[in-house]
Amino acid sequence: MSILTVALLLVAAFALLVVPGAAICLAAGLRWRDAVVAGPALTLAVVAVGCAVTAATDVAWAPASAAGVALGALLCAGLLGMAARVSARRARSGREELKEDDDDTTATATPPARRRWVGDLVVVVLSFLPAVQFGIATRGLSAIPQYWDAFFHGAATRYIAETGNAGLTDLAPVSQPENPHFYYPDTYHALTSLLLHLPGDGSPGALNGMPGALNAMSAVTGVVFVLGVAVLTGRLCGGSRLAAVGAALVAASSWTFPFQVLGWGPLLPFALGVTVIPGLLLLGDRVARARQETAGADVVVPALLLGVGTAGAWSVHPSVALAAAIVVAGQAMAGLVVAPGLRPRLTVLGGFVLAALPAGAYAAWTLSVLAAGVGDGAADFSWPRHMGVAGAVVTAFDHGPSAVSSVGMTVLMVAGLVAAVAVRQWRRPLAAIVWALVVFGVLYVLSAGFQGDWVRMFTGYWWDDMYRFAALLAVPTVVLAGAGVRALIPRGSGRGTAARAGVVLAVVCLVAVASGQALLVHEVRIWGYGAGPAVTAEERIVLDELGELYDGGVVLNDPFDGTTWVYALHSVPVMFPSPLSDDPVAQVGGDRMALYTSINRYGFDPSITHEVQRQDVRWVIVGTKSVGGPGRPGGFIGLQYNPYLRPVAENSGAILYEVLPVDADHPPLIPPPGIPPMTPPEQPPNTDSPIVEAAPTAPATTLGGTG
Repeated sequence: MSILTVALLLVAAFALLVVPGAAICLAAGLRWRDAVVAGPALTLAVVAVGCAVTAATDVAWAPASAAGVALGALLCAGLLGMAARVSARRARSGREELKEDDDDTTATATPPARRRWVGDLVVVVLSFLPAVQFGIATRGLSAIPQYWDAFFHGAATRYIAETGNAGLTDLAPVSQPENPHFYYPDTYHALTSLLLHLPGDGSPGALNGMPGALNAMSAVTGVVFVLGVAVLTGRLCGGSRLAAVGAALVAASSWTFPFQVLGWGPLLPFALGVTVIPGLLLLGDRVARARQETAGADVVVPALLLGVGTAGAWSVHPSVALAAAIVVAGQAMAGLVVAPGLRPRLTVLGGFVLAALPAGAYAAWTLSVLAAGVGDGAADFSWPRHMGVAGAVVTAFDHGPSAVSSVGMTVLMVAGLVAAVAVRQWRRPLAAIVWALVVFGVLYVLSAGFQGDWVRMFTGYWWDDMYRFAALLAVPTVVLAGAGVRALIPRGSGRGTAARAGVVLAVVCLVAVASGQALLVHEVRIWGYGAGPAVTAEERIVLDELGELYDGGVVLNDPFDGTTWVYALHSVPVMFPSPLSDDPVAQVGGDRMALYTSINRYGFDPSITHEVQRQDVRWVIVGTKSVGGPGRPGGFIGLQYNPYLRPVAENSGAILYEVLPVDADHPPLIPPPGIPPMTPPEQPPNTDSPIVEAAPTAPATTLGGTG
């Protein structure tokens, strides 16, 4: 992928994520900084509504339908903004209008315009660092995400782009086609699928190709996070551009978010959801800071946008919406406590109740559509623990890619934490951030250092995953670190020994934080964008050759070795687009599992021959390595000995077989030596060879095959 193509794709992904929602916020009456930060959450809400509407009306989800929904939302926002401005003008008659960029609880003066713009420019420059690092790590957005979840995310994005099916329960064909209750939030995939409609031939290196679309969305996830958390920090610290710059540098250098979750899993929808949390908190702060002279109309717009944005967060990943709600609840409590009088308290309370209406309505609707028990798997799942309680507590502060970087972040965070308590003007704005630090920190320690059913009562909604809590914990950590920079470098800091010491400490910490930038590219590749285990360089060659040779039919593949990526890359349909679950028959059906266990007897076992022809299987591809699973498919043993499977492309990483025609009415025949006449009881182990041999002999069984 050329540099120009990479740049165009990144611009398109950023515009797709930010512009629709930002335009809605501007139309509703928000200032441009708030609109840019809150915009992504509103964009997700637009996509969620668009997916529901297109599914209900049997209209394909595509750029045209998405644009229609966005224009409708923009019109509604414009009407809301006009009504709010008229109402506020009447309520404020005779009163001095409040300045938008000033926080009600700060006594500091607004910095000169020139200084503000310099700070804004520095924040913008720092926000591009994650995109640059991620672009380099993914070799110009061309590297395939290597781990388990990426199989599904790539296939789901391609499926929506091809079919236009983006309803709540429409993704079963790319994960569990025989499961009538399958559900996975599809807003991320629906949004990313729009990038596949850009001009181009659809090949992996084109503007509208894969994995470029996934990687571009991941890259701009980091950009939006840095922008959002920087603006949020500046607002909570009384409009301080210094705090915003400090937060931007810490966010751009943080490892636990966004980089770790973009590699581990990769948790792409979850990462996109966490990215919009700062925008939601910015809206929540506007609702919480009601004063005696604040008109009710001033709260209505941010409250409604907060509710709609939270619905958008729910649509991309319900656990993110719950995490955001925890912090917003802290904002509501802090706002009620410090509100000066009954009327402001009622205004704050009414604002948050109003915000809960659209968010609650969307959540209730999604739950009504889904079958009961659809989320039970998350509640029952538990990851193994690899550290004790002490180790969990220590790693809760390990947000950098190196020990030096983490120490710098922690010192700044502690300074900000002290300032949040000691500085009167910051107590209300930062109270919810401190609350989030405590809650997410406790949940992280529970998920990393404790095991048991009682732990899952608190952590199960986030899949009992310490990496998800580490990502959530990054939000308050970065905000408090930015506040720490501002606290260590107060105005007039050039005077006095203590002030100079604070400046020196802040600079040293920021340099330590920035030093982690040198390691990010290497770490990202190790964690999810290297040469395997899903798709090695040799496998990629065979996958691309299959894309060129393909002339119809379905490809039988190993669901665990990464060959499923041929569907996302080249739109070649595969039998198993995602890894298998604990109950594969319930997931994909007995017919597919018969081929999984017995394709090697094609042409010899009439029932297998019939199944191959019925399902139009014309290709078989065998890769190497694996992302997990019980071992190689039993039906892959001895494929090289089957005369009705002709190798058409092969190297050390993969072999592609073409299925030759066979008379469907042939009698049962004994397969050649090397092909078991019955399915072995144990699956062959995962190896680095596309030649699959049987495991050590044991009594025969069918394992769901045909015997």
